[in-house]
Amino acid sequence: MESSAYIKPEKVFNAADTGFAFFALVLGFLYWNLTRLYMPGMGISIFAAAIFSVSFIYLSKSKIRQNAKSLTSLVLAGLSAAWFIFFDNQFIALLNFMFLSVMFICWICLSADRGIAKEFSAYIIGDVLNQGVVIPFSNFSCCAASIKNYSKGKKTKGILPALFGIVIFLPLTAIVINLLMSADMAFEKFVKGFFDLIRIEKIIGYIWKFIIGVPVAFYLYGSVYGNVKGRYTDKLTAAAADKAAKIIRIAPKTTIYSVLTMFNVIYLIFFAVQTVYLFSAFGGTLPETFTYAEYARRGFFELLAVAGINLFVLTVSHLTIKKEREEQPKALRIQTVVISVFTMLLIAAALRKMVMYINAYGLTKLRVFTSWFMILLFFIFLVVCIRQFKKFNLAKFVTAGFVLMFMVLLYSNADGLIAGYNIRRYESGTLLTFDIDMIDGLSDAAVPHIYCMYLRTDEDDVDMRRRLKMSITANRRQHEPVGFREFNLQRYRADKIRESFDS
Repeated sequence: MESSAYIKPEKVFNAADTGFAFFALVLGFLYWNLTRLYMPGMGISIFAAAIFSVSFIYLSKSKIRQNAKSLTSLVLAGLSAAWFIFFDNQFIALLNFMFLSVMFICWICLSADRGIAKEFSAYIIGDVLNQGVVIPFSNFSCCAASIKNYSKGKKTKGILPALFGIVIFLPLTAIVINLLMSADMAFEKFVKGFFDLIRIEKIIGYIWKFIIGVPVAFYLYGSVYGNVKGRYTDKLTAAAADKAAKIIRIAPKTTIYSVLTMFNVIYLIFFAVQTVYLFSAFGGTLPETFTYAEYARRGFFELLAVAGINLFVLTVSHLTIKKEREEQPKALRIQTVVISVFTMLLIAAALRKMVMYINAYGLTKLRVFTSWFMILLFFIFLVVCIRQFKKFNLAKFVTAGFVLMFMVLLYSNADGLIAGYNIRRYESGTLLTFDIDMIDGLSDAAVPHIYCMYLRTDEDDVDMRRRLKMSITANRRQHEPVGFREFNLQRYRADKIRESFDS
């Protein structure tokens, strides 16, 4: 009788695998040395170039060639990485760094053709789990095993222990040298130049970055090596995903239809009762007792609550309903359309209210990001609605739409857009108040716009010029000097403008 137990694959390494293992350790160190999420800049772009270049060479040496899908991921990763050189926005930088990390994993998966399904589909959920967790951690020890295997050779047998001993005792060595310098002036003079370049704290800092970079290297190597060798890539399969999907299809149709009908009736009553409040925005008028701020803010949180509930209800309904065929039941599709239409109506009303709010008070980061998020939600529900009438790859369209909108958000220069829009409207007289405190909260992308306003402001308006100058110089960095890791063009331009005030 055959055993159904999963057979643990062997660890087999060649020269390319071992070389990549050593480079992975370097990349683990560079991850902590180059990335500055508190002050993101060109360092992330350099790290991205390094990790993609080394991985590309390793894939080529392993006889893996690029394809249309992997090249698409590579282009998107390039656009994501290049952003850090040009723009300055810490919140968007954090989102972009996450996106860049996902693009790297997608690129490796598509290059090695290790996706659960050959075509882009709902199996992407399984691919995220497989590529992000299962494969890297199942192969987590392979980096160390590859280096250990290399060190077994006669010529290299003592190299690894020697390097290990040097790394461990390097901090103690540095302390001893420092003590000897204090004890003897001649020795101090001899090594002073060296210590000017490499200080003890720097050495310890580099060692610490190397140590905490080891887990990063192991994860990176596990991901790439596992995909190249096909090691543990079949733990999650399409058959297993289909089997899991069938197991959770336990809800009777009448139960699902009753729940959806109840929600749709509640939304119908809600829209009927709140017609004046929700849709007065389309006429550009405010309901009585409301300010623009209260009107738009309440609409947004209503949108989040309703959209969140609707997405949850629809997802659970489609995943758990019992069905005899693969096609979704007609009644379920009708109910899905109704809920989607209700949600899109609410989003449209909320967007119109947001436009009213912006017309009255101008732009802020929250208003820009909120508007972007609402448009994304509208797109998702629109695609879901159309999918009920026409069969197409829903996951592919939603993912493509999200990526496109994320790229728009990245390269829209949000902070510069906000500052430029508010300043133009204030100077033209269509914006009654100019919120300088809000401008102070923007990144260096806003500085050129503020500086132009400063130059255009009449010299007799001493208070406004003083306040604008304070806004420009307020973002002067109080911590470590800006180096190549923190460099971006918008920060560079802003610093040049600040220097003009010092001259």
